[in-house]
Amino acid sequence: MPLSMNSRPVGGVVVVRCNGRIVAGAELFSLQSHIGDVLPKHCDVVLVLDQVAFIDSSGLGALVRMVSTARAKGGDIKLSGLQQHVRKTLEMTHLLPLFETYDSEAEAILAAYLGSRYSKEKSSDARFRVLCVYDSVEVCAFLSEVLCRAGYNTLTTGNVGDAMLLLRAINAKLIILGASMQTVHGKSTRKVFEEIDPSVSLVVLDEDFDRQDPGECITTLLKSIRSMSGAQSAHSKLS
Repeated sequence: MPLSMNSRPVGGVVVVRCNGRIVAGAELFSLQSHIGDVLPKHCDVVLVLDQVAFIDSSGLGALVRMVSTARAKGGDIKLSGLQQHVRKTLEMTHLLPLFETYDSEAEAILAAYLGSRYSKEKSSDARFRVLCVYDSVEVCAFLSEVLCRAGYNTLTTGNVGDAMLLLRAINAKLIILGASMQTVHGKSTRKVFEEIDPSVSLVVLDEDFDRQDPGECITTLLKSIRSMSGAQSAHSKLS
């Protein structure tokens, strides 16, 4: 089966889901090219392998090289969902201890955020932390760049499930939510977030946010964020 891949960013981590075999030839070239494009932008990668039934020697060698490259840059490539045969192969070749492996994608994502690199970032970065949840990659990129330039520590994701993982890991003070994402599995998204962290604030964007005048809508959004960040700072001092 030809190897296929799809990626999605979860804040500063990128999740790469693989389907097929990782073997010498076009499959391996495709994986190396894909990871090569990802690593300059995201040092931490979660490689989901629950749909990969076989990895040959060339594939293992490539994984070793990619992990070494990521770690040399201060990041890592974590493996999740190893099938029994793949895990056995790693054990027999004595390569299993080289990798960080996790049973589930969610565990691997949390491990990336709770690891030493992110712990250092959280302790040294005093900026107000904002999490943006919007189902458009372009809008996420727009919000991230604008808010970072405005002085906020900003992470983005395209779905509520990933936002729940990030909220548990990064202690965000404010969530900016797309209007179409106010319910999840029939439950209020606001309540879902508050169950994880009762102190988190929420701003819901207008339904037509992506079609509004960018200057005007960002000016309004920044006013809301400044108001909320100021209120939270005042509350922290009183506490």
